[in-house]
Amino acid sequence: MVVDLLSLADASALLGVSPERVRQLVVGGQLPGVKFGNAWAIPRDALAARRWQPGRRGRPLSPMRAWARLLAGGVDLAERSQFLHRAELFRYQMSRADLDALSARYPVLVSGVAGAIEHGEPLIRSGTGGDLYVPESFHERLPQLVAMFADPLGSVSIRVVPEEAWRMLGEALSDLGHGRPIVAPRSAVALDLLDSGDPRHWIAAEHLVRGER
Repeated sequence: MVVDLLSLADASALLGVSPERVRQLVVGGQLPGVKFGNAWAIPRDALAARRWQPGRRGRPLSPMRAWARLLAGGVDLAERSQFLHRAELFRYQMSRADLDALSARYPVLVSGVAGAIEHGEPLIRSGTGGDLYVPESFHERLPQLVAMFADPLGSVSIRVVPEEAWRMLGEALSDLGHGRPIVAPRSAVALDLLDSGDPRHWIAAEHLVRGER
């Protein structure tokens, strides 16, 4: 997979903010980036997504409050910065088969494009990419279950939810083992789609949150 990378200076020009602000976004997990020595590089697709939906600033909610809002639905995507602490984001590379096995056999929530499809959006899943929400305790076990390696530009996003907040999602996991993946709430899927560089995913995100109201 070839990724078009931009320097902090080029990224700052596209976003209309200072290079230091871009660095803060990368370090804070709000933009993906990869470090080469002392220099950061940012994928162009991630910048396109942020330009389309920059979001209003606001103090992030605690994980518990963020998930309470997401479960209730009706989230305004312009307030996505408030949901930053819903999970800690890790990026990996792994095979499509391993990703599908995790979705089908273990206590995880499917999000991103696969989650949007489960919610009825007419998207097409391609490549090996995917988004999953997992509890902290399960994240620690992942290397024992599948072949994977950490990659700041990896196509698989694993979003790790604190244990206390994960327990709030217990009802969503009640059908585990019935042969279908368990899907993250519509609002959470919509927020994750905003990280994509594909405008079709942004439109699907809007559809998902409008469908809750």
